[in-house]
Amino acid sequence: MIKAPQTPDEKARLAALYEYDVLDTDAERVFDDLTELASEICETPIALISLIDPNRQWFKSKVGIDAEETSRDIAFCAHAIHDREIFEIEDTHLDERFHDNPLVTGQPCIRFYAGAQLVTPDGYAIGTLCAISDQPKKLNDQQRKALQTLSREVISQLELRQNIKELRKANDHKTEFLSNMSHELRTPLNAIVSFSRLMTDELSLLNHSGKTNDTSYKKFSGYVESLEYSSKRLLSVINSVLDLSKIEEGQMPINLSRVCCEIFFGQLYKMLRVKAEEKAQSLQLSINEDLPDFIVIDEDKVARILINLVTNAIKFSPAHGQINVNISTDRNYLNISVKDRGIGIGDEDQARLFGKFQQAKQGENQEGTGLGLAITKALVELLSGEIKLISKIQKGTHVAVKVPLNDAVDIPFISRDQTFAPNFARDKRILVVEDNEINQVVAKNIFNNIGVDIQIAESGERAIEFANKLPYDIVFMDIHLPGINGLDAARIIKSMSKNTAIVTMTADAFHDAEVGEFADFLDGTLIKPVEQNQLIQTLNKFIPLSID
Repeated sequence: MIKAPQTPDEKARLAALYEYDVLDTDAERVFDDLTELASEICETPIALISLIDPNRQWFKSKVGIDAEETSRDIAFCAHAIHDREIFEIEDTHLDERFHDNPLVTGQPCIRFYAGAQLVTPDGYAIGTLCAISDQPKKLNDQQRKALQTLSREVISQLELRQNIKELRKANDHKTEFLSNMSHELRTPLNAIVSFSRLMTDELSLLNHSGKTNDTSYKKFSGYVESLEYSSKRLLSVINSVLDLSKIEEGQMPINLSRVCCEIFFGQLYKMLRVKAEEKAQSLQLSINEDLPDFIVIDEDKVARILINLVTNAIKFSPAHGQINVNISTDRNYLNISVKDRGIGIGDEDQARLFGKFQQAKQGENQEGTGLGLAITKALVELLSGEIKLISKIQKGTHVAVKVPLNDAVDIPFISRDQTFAPNFARDKRILVVEDNEINQVVAKNIFNNIGVDIQIAESGERAIEFANKLPYDIVFMDIHLPGINGLDAARIIKSMSKNTAIVTMTADAFHDAEVGEFADFLDGTLIKPVEQNQLIQTLNKFIPLSID
């Protein structure tokens, strides 16, 4: 027996093999199919995808044998990787290199071998696709050609496998980056939005009390109004980018609820009509008589779709223009139609309008990120719906959305837009875990604004120390904390007091990806900036006012 020498490019060849990260992985159907095809075409009982590492040949796929690997010293494939042509041994008993090889003298009793090299795009032979028989044999030209073709397909599948792995890694990095950006952007924005809201409330109280100097009050009121508008605008931009990324990552869930059509569309109409009247426009809502009293939809997403479409129509319509919204149902579909008589969209712009960061040329001076329609389309498709746009320059635009209705009848009716009156016990112990000093001040003011005293813990360790001394009724826990993170702190606090409700209060829009195994220790989530209505709803739920 003659042992095959190492290849001249052995170091680089092994690096190319390791790059695929395929050694010792589970069987995969796509490779097994290629091996079976090689066995049938070459008319041999055995076929292998064999990869050669420093000490062995390992079989990624195999037909006709049970072995997972053999020593490289006795491997036929170790010889085959030296030759770029088909390496064929018609009768091993007549070849001095193999006649006394253990694989010839013992199982699987190889008499015939033909191997096509698996050559990477950079030219390194990492193994073979081989056909083996226990009888002497010779491949014909068609079989040789087919074996080489199949060997190239093996490499193509390894390349595809590697590309998918790289894409997943890139997506993981993207999600991690967006998660960090979400936290870093929302943390200071939480203070800006919250303080501007608090100042607006204070100004309103001063105005009603008559304790204002007209000139200074109006000037300061204008500053606060501009601050609040700008902060909301920035928050809207951040939310748009993050929402689109969450949809692309498949991290946006569908939450169905039973919706009262009169309340749902009525509230949306009132809100949007105010926006239209600010531009002296007329917004008309028409609801088909066949629309049922209740429908089962994802309320938040359908509301976002309608708001985006109408806001777009308002933005690109002239003063005194008219916008018509029609709501109807047809064969278990909810139909939303928005028509305007605005500037319209050209054919060239229509083709790209649903792309990210795209706006019609006619609207280049308009405010916006160009994400509205991209998000609208993504939300419609997430709900398995359809969206169509018809528009002509200076004639107006018509957008039609079709979203399937769900027939689940056991989903309760919940109005998410309703204002919640405080109905919680004010004598309960509440802990807010927040490391950012400015957001600590924000939290104190928000809770004080609804008549609640809180304890602040600046770290997870401090929160655990507080909870260990005296259990809290509810803990609002930031996730990103120095030292022990919020999720680990939540688990420890929950283990000390199972009756303590723990609500994450985070600036990370991708928090769902982090929670994972910690979900059992958490009772709810609030995303910063926290709306006062959401906070009251949460307190009502976890520390309700007892009725004697």
